[in-house]
Formats: sequence, C-alpha cells, structure tokens
Amino acid sequence: MIRSGLLDLLPATTTPNRVALLGMHDWTDPTLPAIAAELGLTLFAPDALRTTSNPALDWLAATGASKVAIHFDVDTIDANEIRLGLGADIGGLTSNQTRRLVTDIGRNVGVVALTIAEFIPRQVIHLQHILDGFPLHGDAERPC
Repeated sequence: MIRSGLLDLLPATTTPNRVALLGMHDWTDPTLPAIAAELGLTLFAPDALRTTSNPALDWLAATGASKVAIHFDVDTIDANEIRLGLGADIGGLTSNQTRRLVTDIGRNVGVVALTIAEFIPRQVIHLQHILDGFPLHGDAERPC
C-alpha cells in the first residue's frame, strides 16, 4: 500500500469503513470483493439498489457522515442501456436508477465532490480516425 508520506500531504482522510462501492458488478479479478471486504469497504451490488436507495442511505446514516464525495465510474451503468466506459459491463444499474441513487444521497447529506471516471467518447474517437488523412490542413495561404 502507498503510505510513504502521500497521506500526510492530504488535508483530510477517512477510514475504509466509511467508503462504499455502489453498483459494482463486473469484477475483472474475482478476488476483488474479498479484498474489498478485507479492507473494510462496503459493497452494494446493483440488485440491492435497483428499486430503492435505502440500503445505501441506511449505511450512510450509520456512518454519521454529513458530507460525501462521490466517485462515479460510468462502468456501473448497464452496457445494455448505453456503453459509456471502456468495457461492455452488462448487469449494472440503469441511468435512471443511478440518477435516483445520487439524488437521494444528495437529499440526505451534502455532496462536496463529484468525479467521473472511465468515460470514453467512442463516437469522437471513431470520428478522429475517419478524419485522419482528410485534406484538412488549416493552411491560411492556400485558397479554399
């Protein structure tokens, strides 16, 4: 674990028992849930949150936290609905379920930070590949 002075640079830290992973469902390493449990992280599978935010809200209330930082990994969204991330992770939460969950959290505690990770703009990447080699030089001296 990286501890050598890095944590000392941070203005604040928290303990693992105050960290929850909501909607995790496609583990690249099957041992990750056991590792998360060993570290003291709380996991909520998508099925626990599909119809209600209560399991996460109950956990959050039990921590006593009044503020949260949310790290939104777009791979938690079911790829059958939309493919936002790197992989095609089937079985995640829907966009509406995720929006409800984050909204419900925000109604109960202050959201002080939000990060979004692993968004891949596939259409933009494909368009860049298509445009590569087009005669688009941007040469002002060359007449159109």
